[in-house]
Amino acid sequence: MSRKDLPDRIVVRCTEKGTKTILESLKPMKWAGAGFKKSQEKKLGKIKGLKIESAKGTSQIEFARMQRTAIPSLEGRYISSKRGTELLKL
Repeated sequence: MSRKDLPDRIVVRCTEKGTKTILESLKPMKWAGAGFKKSQEKKLGKIKGLKIESAKGTSQIEFARMQRTAIPSLEGRYISSKRGTELLKL
């Protein structure tokens, strides 16, 4: 195997005397941002009829009627860098 085959893989080394290596392909991370929001909405769309108990079980809330949080745009905002001495506009 050459180095050219490795960019899309992760090499996991086991502690069994250091003789075993496992190669796994990379999976795209969807744990933040718009990608996460889309995958979360897709999963939550499957359970629209779900009712959630609240207030010690005395009332119910329909899951489909709950408000969803909106992701604000970061365009035009500033972030600080270099120990807070420089501002970068997004």
